[in-house]
Amino acid sequence: MAHALQGELFGESAQESQSPLAGRVVCMLGSFAQSSATMQRKLREQGADYKPSTRVSRNVHYVLVGRGAPQDQLDYLDTLAFNGYHPRVLRQPDWDAIQQGQWEEYRVPQQIEKHLHLTLRHYQSSRVDYSARMNPLYMRELYIAPDTETPQEQLYQLLGDRGIYANPYIDDSTDVLVISERTLDHLRQGETDEVLRAIESTYNASRAQQYRYVMTTERELVQWLTETSGASFPKGGEG
Repeated sequence: MAHALQGELFGESAQESQSPLAGRVVCMLGSFAQSSATMQRKLREQGADYKPSTRVSRNVHYVLVGRGAPQDQLDYLDTLAFNGYHPRVLRQPDWDAIQQGQWEEYRVPQQIEKHLHLTLRHYQSSRVDYSARMNPLYMRELYIAPDTETPQEQLYQLLGDRGIYANPYIDDSTDVLVISERTLDHLRQGETDEVLRAIESTYNASRAQQYRYVMTTERELVQWLTETSGASFPKGGEG
């Protein structure tokens, strides 16, 4: 027990004495105050896993962004964030700070994990297009958020009659997320709520590498059902 504890202590001490880049995959984009050869040498000296051919990906821990960084790679950083992956971006001042031994604030875990943060962009970029076809939700699996106000029995029946599957949970077959107007307002304000946190947690715990859900609001869904089936709902369900 004493030996194990001693090993843990020495292990922690050794880790703290290493550069935060040690054992981490690093991608370098653009040019810096130092020459490329100097940058590469320093990365090797600090134990970084660096290859000149490394590009931005979900397997990268750090992305060094310098002058003239390729725009397509910067855009891909946004795509990764959309999917819940957040490589640590380092610019010239950050690189200089690391070279000066300011290490603690730049450490990242060895194991890369998804941390999805839902924003209004997730709703706006992947919305159900009700004008695209007569039944855009046919054979789709819907998650109905628990804070929606439409009577569940009536809603599920109408959806089922149109060949649409609805559930109060998210699983591997879920295609569409039906959220309340309240949750949409939170997205507009840059806020979160229990529904958004539940969606994030489910996605983060899954093996999915891309956020693929399509979103719609309860109001949009009810309006479409009303217009296409003649169904009537309590005013609360219409938002």
